[in-house]
Amino acid sequence: MLTERTRALVLSGGPSVPSDYEFRMKNLLRFVSPKDIPASEDLFSAELLENHLAALGEPPLSLIAVGDIMLGGRARRPIKEHGRDYPFRAVLPILQRAPIVLGNLEGALAQTAQKQNRNFTYRARPKVASSLLRAGINVCTLANNHLVDCGREGVLETLEALAVAGVTPLGAAANETAAHVPVVREAGGLRIGLLGYYWNRRCAATANLPGSAMGVFEELETDIGKLRSQVDRVVVTFHWGRPYKPEPSPRARAKARFAIDCGAHAVIGHHPHIIQALEIYRSRPIFYSIGNFAFGSGNSKAEGLLLGFRFEDARTLVSVYPLYVKNRDPRVNYQPKLMRGNAAEQLLRRLVEISKRGGRHLRIEGGTGKLDLPLLIPSHRKKAKTA
Repeated sequence: MLTERTRALVLSGGPSVPSDYEFRMKNLLRFVSPKDIPASEDLFSAELLENHLAALGEPPLSLIAVGDIMLGGRARRPIKEHGRDYPFRAVLPILQRAPIVLGNLEGALAQTAQKQNRNFTYRARPKVASSLLRAGINVCTLANNHLVDCGREGVLETLEALAVAGVTPLGAAANETAAHVPVVREAGGLRIGLLGYYWNRRCAATANLPGSAMGVFEELETDIGKLRSQVDRVVVTFHWGRPYKPEPSPRARAKARFAIDCGAHAVIGHHPHIIQALEIYRSRPIFYSIGNFAFGSGNSKAEGLLLGFRFEDARTLVSVYPLYVKNRDPRVNYQPKLMRGNAAEQLLRRLVEISKRGGRHLRIEGGTGKLDLPLLIPSHRKKAKTA
């Protein structure tokens, strides 16, 4: 028998939901507790989000960061039905609020190279790259475990597809030296430098092979130290952790803190597909996992955050926006939605709880998490001894 809460979820789709809405909601409820499914009124449409942001009247952001993006797999069907811009349509108003939008792109964009014989390999058409730029996503880290899903030739095809679309790759390139080259952009009169890393040698670039930057401690010290002298702010992104594991590993914590000791102003992680703790280290934010964004798999455990950074001369402001990304829910259907109301506050309260000391810095205001961190100049810390 359906509980009152479950019945409300199944039957409250509204007039514009698909004809199989009730069936799909019942299917979702096989995997997800009703308490983890937001009411329809707690999901922003693009129009509502546009109006909400206009009413707030906040100044532009410097940088927006989103989690895992994969435009193949089960996302192919809705993209074919609704067009290439479909995955980002509901969050477009917020993506347009920053001159730099960084996402983690997974799976090859390949026409010729074929998928490797491995579990969970992804491949999307190169033409979908254009939808990234139209959504405002102009930098994509490729330093992740799906970089070589179509082999090394697939890496080259992906780099070419992004170049044609006008999207800048981060953390991966045609050889090791190029994979460590930062992306530098200007926002609000400040120069922002970005670096991206994935730890696994299986995907690593070499002197002669395309792949990713690994980011061992010595490389972090070199890369961040060199970049720090060229820019006003350094943001480092890592692909790390284990899927659906709620706790950051001790190694991830050590590497994130070391990056800040080297001069990074913010650290952003992804790969677990769920959110992990926020930490404030030496007055600088570490988000160990911001989860999924627009990801073409049907998993029902997925969670996501969208981060908005505003870098000022003497402080760093961060807005944390909760996302609803459970693709089995027909109200999502491979199109992430920003949450509001009770659903947004529930996810933010959990972020505060799992972050422990770090969570004390996060204020929840109107369904958005807020950080206001003074810019402190780190003193020199001892170099890490292990890779």
